[in-house]
Amino acid sequence: MVEQKSERKFHFLGVLLGVAIDNLGTMISTALIGGIYFANRPVNEQDVSAINSNVGLLLLLMVVGLFWSFLGGYIAAKVAKRAEYFNAAIIGVIGAAIGFDSILTNNSIPLWYELIGLVVIVPVSLLGGFVALKRKKAPLK
Repeated sequence: MVEQKSERKFHFLGVLLGVAIDNLGTMISTALIGGIYFANRPVNEQDVSAINSNVGLLLLLMVVGLFWSFLGGYIAAKVAKRAEYFNAAIIGVIGAAIGFDSILTNNSIPLWYELIGLVVIVPVSLLGGFVALKRKKAPLK
């Protein structure tokens, strides 16, 4: 009987890069948007509360954050070159875990914002994996 070598699904470097891109990109973008929003004036606690009641700004931050989750999933899948959906999904699961922790520990962020992010982050990361897989299978011109 011939024993087949099982293929490992998890790709450490791919996931590490995907998580780094997702989190660093989100943090840098949030800092830039916050810097533009506050435009060189001192920030106090009331200003931070104002952000959490500004639906338009929250939606912008969510879209930008989800873009980085998409890109993190894409990079994880692209670097892994195997089990693309699995590695991309890990990016979303890690992001969802961070979001779940935020729900439990940060009461200043609106619950609707946290819940939407929690529900869509895994599908968005998987979409990144889907795009990476499609580009891998696309015939070269």
